[in-house]
Amino acid sequence: MTTATSTIAQPRLRLRTPEDILAGTPYLFGFHPSDSIVALGVRGRRLRFHLRDDLRDQCEDLDTLAEGYADMFHRQHVDHVVLIGYGPPGRVEPLLLATAAAMRRQGVAVHEMLWAHEGRYRSLVCDSACCGPAEGVPYDVTASAIAATATLIGMVALPDRATLVDSLAAPTGAALDTAERAARDAQARLARSADTPADGLAALDTALRRTRAGGRLTDEEVAWIAFLIHSLPLRDEAWMRIDRDGEPDLEVHERLWTDVLRRCAPTFAAPAAMLVSYAAWRSGNGVRSRIAAERALDADADYSAAKLMTEILDRGLSPQSLPPIVRRDRRPAPARRRVARRRKR
Repeated sequence: MTTATSTIAQPRLRLRTPEDILAGTPYLFGFHPSDSIVALGVRGRRLRFHLRDDLRDQCEDLDTLAEGYADMFHRQHVDHVVLIGYGPPGRVEPLLLATAAAMRRQGVAVHEMLWAHEGRYRSLVCDSACCGPAEGVPYDVTASAIAATATLIGMVALPDRATLVDSLAAPTGAALDTAERAARDAQARLARSADTPADGLAALDTALRRTRAGGRLTDEEVAWIAFLIHSLPLRDEAWMRIDRDGEPDLEVHERLWTDVLRRCAPTFAAPAAMLVSYAAWRSGNGVRSRIAAERALDADADYSAAKLMTEILDRGLSPQSLPPIVRRDRRPAPARRRVARRRKR
């Protein structure tokens, strides 16, 4: 099947053919899309920005929706996009064609446009009979070398978005009882603490060190850091460390705060959820970032940092478009030192 697609280099995957793209896309988002439109923005030969949205009913203004997608990718300064529509042809093709036309009006080239449904795909940029039958060409993402490579390097593709949402869900049943009991103990401990900033910094250091070593916090430690992280100086210290440590450690930070989010009392989940959202966004996983931001707002509808993350995601800002919170060559002052300076003032 001859197509116009060039090689897309993702930091850990190289997608050359339509089959590669279809096999790799679930790992980019963390789940297998269905009834979705997907756009992959490429600059040079590297993936710079990607988007997934639910298919819309035909009664909606598809042109307005398509213009919104095109404007978002135009702001990312990508050279070209690959569009994929997952779902029945009658639902997929109108939105794909409208989006492609909008992209071209914005000066963004469309190098490939794929329809995929029930194990078959077809290119919509190829009119030749050699491009395959109208009903599509069979494909199997599980048999792809791309899927094997992604799995080998630790990337995950869950069955659907609902499963991804569940992966960041609050504890239930006996786990919820444990979390709430630990939260009560943490409250009592906090009341006895003589130096909360020092306790917070020590808890953060311990949590990151143990997570890097492949360990997990105890239930009591989860509740304690979930409580302490409500302090803005400590929350900001954890936030800045995500940037200071950089790409090699993004997975460590995301794993730590995901564990805290999954195991802490839901009432106190907002800061941990926001940190998961930020780390996921910095690593390029916008879908996971949005789910985590929604978890933060479920816990505290007025949590300003979660609102900031939602605005970043709504505007389609990529990590490359915003500088880190702190320069990586400068360590932020320890929380207790910053608090001491404020007290002197």
